[in-house]
Amino acid sequence: MGHHHKTIAIFLICSSFLYPPLILSDSTKGYIRIKLKKLEPNHESRVMSRSVPSYSLKARDENNPNGSDIVLLKNYMDTQYYGEIGIGTPPQKFTVVYDTGSSNLWVPSSECFFSMSCYVHPKYSSRMSNTYKGNGKFAAIGYGSGSISGFFSKDDVTVGDLVIKEQEFMEATTEPGVTFMSGKFDGILGLGFKEISVENATPVWDNMLNQGLVKDPLFSIWLNRDVNGEKGGEIVFGGVDPEHYIGDHTFVPITQKGYWQFDMGDVLINGKSTGSCQNGCSAIADSGTSLITGPTSVITEINNAIGVESYASHLQSKSEEHSDSSARTMGVSRVDCANVASMPNVSFTIGGKEFVLSPREYLVKDREGNCVSGFMPLDIPPPHGPLWILGDVFMGCYHTIFDYGNVRIGFAKAA
Repeated sequence: MGHHHKTIAIFLICSSFLYPPLILSDSTKGYIRIKLKKLEPNHESRVMSRSVPSYSLKARDENNPNGSDIVLLKNYMDTQYYGEIGIGTPPQKFTVVYDTGSSNLWVPSSECFFSMSCYVHPKYSSRMSNTYKGNGKFAAIGYGSGSISGFFSKDDVTVGDLVIKEQEFMEATTEPGVTFMSGKFDGILGLGFKEISVENATPVWDNMLNQGLVKDPLFSIWLNRDVNGEKGGEIVFGGVDPEHYIGDHTFVPITQKGYWQFDMGDVLINGKSTGSCQNGCSAIADSGTSLITGPTSVITEINNAIGVESYASHLQSKSEEHSDSSARTMGVSRVDCANVASMPNVSFTIGGKEFVLSPREYLVKDREGNCVSGFMPLDIPPPHGPLWILGDVFMGCYHTIFDYGNVRIGFAKAA
């Protein structure tokens, strides 16, 4: 990676479904609200449109096990959103990314000895839990920003006041490279569909439903992009918080179970078509990806239009990424913060409606306070691509309902 480029820790936590060479296996009654707390950045550390259904929202009732429960999470530089869970009895605490772009749960294992990241994060110990059940099946998961390997176990998992019984998860014994070592989170909790779960492990969200822990089969995410905001956002399992969106949601059906994948229309720069999606495009909403990614040709056009100064030409190719276990702390494209007023809006057409991002909404600040583009090239080959990934930059602007019961996804302006 070139040292003359400014960088920011950008994470692309898409499931191994996009990276099949990295999938290895050993053949021998209410809702819960997750409240995100915003922290100041520091240097350390097809179309269908309708209003949202009237899902019940109840005030918290300490005597009601199906009432809302708030878990504080942290937001690091608008690029990493993560929160606390517990595994085992008594619960061993970990921070995880709530990732809609993957489906497995994993945390570092007490049997991780040779990866530096395991020495800067807490490790799960089965010997310390009264509810642990062995499994031992080996597997590896490849993400856009790195890979992990380890073995499966079962134990109770606590999310807020909800306790998911006998949840299958991975104990990571290898986390090579700097990606997970530099991450502010310990592990990942996937909220994608079971279809992309490695070893067909039942996701945490599915078990919440199967065990009757939430009332409505949906969850919703609001991410606050205001660096001075007291709250960073909310994840509501089993409901929708009307305080965090304006107007009606535009819903579109999920076209392929796995990711939260849907059909997307045109991509526009200042209202003018790029011509890239004249025949339609596929996109996913991914809370585990920091930026918005898309085909190189279109992203280059967008970045040129917004005045990128230094381009991250040093990004690894997919073949290099697969062969280099160090993975990527991704380079980014710098722009001049003084030119924000003259930069164009960028819009995505979903469900026949334009979802507009202004320059202040699609730019991200790095550690030195420089502006970087919220758009990054990523070419995903067939059969899973080409594919747009609408990550935190997009989801921070648009409140998102992941409607599992009706197999659809909805977007409304965040408030």
